[in-house]
This record gives sequence, C-alpha cells and structure tokens, in this order.
Amino acid sequence: MNPRTQIDARQSTAARMLRTAERDGVVIDRTQQERQACLRLNGHGLLRRDCKLASRWYPVETAPASGERP
Repeated sequence: MNPRTQIDARQSTAARMLRTAERDGVVIDRTQQERQACLRLNGHGLLRRDCKLASRWYPVETAPASGERP
C-alpha cells in the first residue's frame, strides 16, 4: 500500500486535510491535531509547507511537469 491509500483508508484528520488541499489547492491548519496531521502528510511526501506562513500547506504534484524528466 502506498501512503496515500493508507491515509485515505483511515478517514482521519489527515485524510480530510489532504482532500481539502487537493480540492482547494491549499489548506490551513487551525488546531494542534490538524498541524500533526499535516506534518505526517509532509513526511509521506503528500503536502508541502509554505515558506513564510507555517500553517499553510500545499498538495505535492505527483506527476512531473511537462518540461521535467522523471
């Protein structure tokens, strides 16, 4: 199982944060539980943190961009 499948199967805060990030393009953690979920998603390579605002997270693109090599 890949990390994405494991997280979706749990229906946890992490799954909700990931769905929101993918739907809206950004998600902001507002509680300690949401922060921990985003940190776990970051560790799995599914979210990346904003450089200037630590509570803002972005989904990581899984497919390479059109000009990049895999």
